[in-house]
Amino acid sequence: MQAGVDCLLVDRQKFPREKLCAGLFTQKSQQCLKELLREDRYNACMEAAKVSHETDFALYKGKHEMVRCQPAKPIVLVNRPSFDEWLVEHYVSIGGRFRDGEELVDIDYENKKAKFQDMEVDYDFLIAADGANSTVGHILSRIFPISFEKREKNPMCLEINVDRADLDMKGVNIYFGIVPKSYAWVFSKGEQVCVGMVKLPGEQFNVNNAMRKFIGELNINNPQKYPLRGAMLPIGNYMQTPYFSDILFVGDAAGLVEPLTGEGIYYALQSGVYAAESVIAIESHPVGPLYAEKIEHLKRLIDKGAFYQRLLENKWTSNLFFRYAHNHAGFIKHFYETQIENACLDSFLKIVLKYKWNK
Repeated sequence: MQAGVDCLLVDRQKFPREKLCAGLFTQKSQQCLKELLREDRYNACMEAAKVSHETDFALYKGKHEMVRCQPAKPIVLVNRPSFDEWLVEHYVSIGGRFRDGEELVDIDYENKKAKFQDMEVDYDFLIAADGANSTVGHILSRIFPISFEKREKNPMCLEINVDRADLDMKGVNIYFGIVPKSYAWVFSKGEQVCVGMVKLPGEQFNVNNAMRKFIGELNINNPQKYPLRGAMLPIGNYMQTPYFSDILFVGDAAGLVEPLTGEGIYYALQSGVYAAESVIAIESHPVGPLYAEKIEHLKRLIDKGAFYQRLLENKWTSNLFFRYAHNHAGFIKHFYETQIENACLDSFLKIVLKYKWNK
């Protein structure tokens, strides 16, 4: 709107709506949002998002704590329903149009019309930000089946949010050895604690039973209060070409999720910014190719995370990592601060050398 572009935001669900998300809001996410908002608006967003600040980062192998460290800056976590609601309200306050409770039914690709249950919208550009099970993607797969066939299988994420009275844990805790080739987590978030796990495609086990077992091992009081919620997470499944003519895919819809941690907020924010910048620059650059060029560094970050994920899937390298982590809490702190909180593309050797140098 501020750049003279008329925008309509449409969401299938009514706001405020629930959103499955552990809520990790890394320093790179913070920087991205600060560049979009003035300082006072950024602070207002953080206040509305019911932000919690945690001081501890811990890794577990099974039930055994391998390492616990305190990053230099607090770990920030947001409440996604509150965070999303504030962003929508802010968008409307600066002139954006918004319709919720409207489900996309079809797209007239040739004539650039988006058809919803109760309305039809002509568009110049359509930005698909509709999640791992993108409706836009499903519709376009009828026209471009080969482009979408590799994106049919996504990991499954299960999650519950537990009242602090039923599970009093602090910090951000990652558990290996609970789920085959993947991880589980316990994130402290103010009055609640988020518990979840990720099941990779092709792994043959009952993820519901695994989650219930994990909940039991955490000794959560009144577990019957917390029904399991699930969602698809497009880990390691990003689109090679994230646009089709005048339709751009961003965030989870484009498969932009970090494989090692499952982080999605940064990639959603940053790819959304890049999509907007590409549309604004239409007079000097073709929109789709410019957008694809801009998100290349996001893909590189994801590829780096996928490399580390594959190392952890390997029994020999994961055991080596567990032994090293147990004895070198300082390195885990350094790795967390540089590779997770920030958008760093250093090789593993360079990470180690920098850690040794600064030690």
